[in-house]
Order: sequence, then C-alpha cells, then structure tokens
Amino acid sequence: MNNIKPRIKQLALLGLLLPAFSAMTAMSAHADEPGRHPFYAHAEADLHQAHWLIEHRPGDNWEMGRDEQRALEEIDRASQIVMQLGLDVGKDMYHPEHSDAHPDHRGRLHDALDSLGKAHDDLAHEEDDPRVRGMQRDAVHHVDIAISALHHAIESAGY
Repeated sequence: MNNIKPRIKQLALLGLLLPAFSAMTAMSAHADEPGRHPFYAHAEADLHQAHWLIEHRPGDNWEMGRDEQRALEEIDRASQIVMQLGLDVGKDMYHPEHSDAHPDHRGRLHDALDSLGKAHDDLAHEEDDPRVRGMQRDAVHHVDIAISALHHAIESAGY
C-alpha cells in the first residue's frame, strides 16, 4: 500500500508533463518546417544579389559613386537585420536560397533595383511574431533607403 501512493504521484506528474512536452515539440517542429514563411531567406538572397550587382560593375576605369556606396551600406545593414530576424523566428538562414529577382540585363543598377524591390516585398509580409516586428520594420527601412540611393545613382548616371 505504501508503494502505491508514490506511483500515483509519479503518474500524475507524468500526466501533467507529457502534454507540455508534446506542445513544445510541436512548436519547435513548426518553427523549422521547411518552406513555411521563407520570406527572410528569400529577402537575404535578394539583398545579396543586389549587393553583388552594384559592387561588380564592368570596366577598369569605373569609380563607384556616393549613391552606390550608400546603397551598399544600407543593403549591408538590412542584411544583418534580416539574418537575425530569420534566426529569431527559427529559420535556417545558413541554407542558401535563390533570389526571387531574375536580371533582365537592362543594366546592373536596374537589376539591383529589381532585387531590392523583391527583398522589400519579402520583408513587408505580415509578421506573426511580435518580438521581431520592430526589426522587420528596420530592415524594410534600410531597403527603402537603398532603393532611394540606387534611384539617385541611376539618375546621376543618366540611365
């Protein structure tokens, strides 16, 4: 009889812990579910492509203008935030994604602008996690500044 009471307590405790454990397991699996809300990974790929397009211009005598430098700085800031956003919401940000933008060869600056537009669209999706909404807004803000700087660069270059 003395042996039964501790067993009942153990079973009761197990009955309380098992649902909590199941819920935690389901939530962690949901956070890493492949393909669910891949927006941050796609935005990171688009930012990377835009950065490359701006930085790698043809010609030996080309000198990067201030607007292009500003766009690169803002892309780097947005990229840092996007990487942290993805990690904070449980995404594998180290798995390479492909950019959503497909260059149409109107010129590297125009193609970079298209990539930034895609990154903006990916980042502007509604965020379920209230902890990261401020970071999301910051990332969109940096992308918008990069877009503006790139518009100035295109205008200055006469494209």
